[in-house]
Amino acid sequence: CLALVARRHYRLGHGIGRSGDLGEVQPKAAGSSLMNKLTNCLVLDVIRFMGVKTSAGCFVVPMATGMSLVLCMLTLKQERPDSKFVLWSRIDQKACFKCIITA
Repeated sequence: CLALVARRHYRLGHGIGRSGDLGEVQPKAAGSSLMNKLTNCLVLDVIRFMGVKTSAGCFVVPMATGMSLVLCMLTLKQERPDSKFVLWSRIDQKACFKCIITA
């Protein structure tokens, strides 16, 4: 099971932002930290390429499963305000329940 998770996440599973500062390099997550820095540089390059030459910097904010799901469900709630139920085919983490309740 652990090998499957490691392969699926390219051995970058520890994540960034665990210290509370999303921009800080994480000692246990050198690969994730490197990917974060590279992503920020590439996105800034795209922003400048699109014509916003004065951009001094940018920061791509990673979103955990919970926050992503809450934002999706809040969007669906705006689209269908009278809906009362969420059908979920698999709930194996507390985050899923928390997202449904929050949204």
